[in-house]
Amino acid sequence: MLNRVFRIFREKGGILKALDLWDWYESLEPKWQKKVKYYFSLKTIKNLNFPYKAKHFDSGDVQTAYTKRTFLGSLAQTALLEKDFETAHWLYWEALKQEGTPYEEHLILNDLLLLYQKLKDFEKMEEVAKRDVELFPEYAEELKERNGGKLPQINSFEVLVYLYERKGLFEDALALIKRIKELGIPYPHEEEVLKRISDKINSL
Repeated sequence: MLNRVFRIFREKGGILKALDLWDWYESLEPKWQKKVKYYFSLKTIKNLNFPYKAKHFDSGDVQTAYTKRTFLGSLAQTALLEKDFETAHWLYWEALKQEGTPYEEHLILNDLLLLYQKLKDFEKMEEVAKRDVELFPEYAEELKERNGGKLPQINSFEVLVYLYERKGLFEDALALIKRIKELGIPYPHEEEVLKRISDKINSL
């Protein structure tokens, strides 16, 4: 009974308050509540640049530069580093449910793609890569600005070329390589991939 009273009247502060995530947190099943709190606490120990202590999860007056998406994405990264793929997967998708910018969505999709590459889940790889490629026009300028005025390599484009090639969709792969070039996205393996696809087409 006392524990119940404490839960009802406890302070609702911390980073959950700063990011307006209390309602989200309290709607979770106990399993996921424990996971979120655990990876926050673990991050305070393992990441020296993380500016919080474990108590700041749900108490205290906290200021933060995180957004809902980037915060949950950072916890997902911690879970991924611990090889807790189930929790990382869940946290990334929870992050995508939150409001945010196209650039933030790109960062989360990029991490999700890396997760699915580790798991060799080709279906999910294609789903996420396509979503990020389609989103590109919306995040391109911010990505460029954050990268010194130039576009960096973008994993989703390269992975999607690979997946098209793997499925024998050579025309789709070639069309995407052409688009990568037109968009000015670096693609160091272009010649190698073009030759490989050309050899496969010629051998049909």
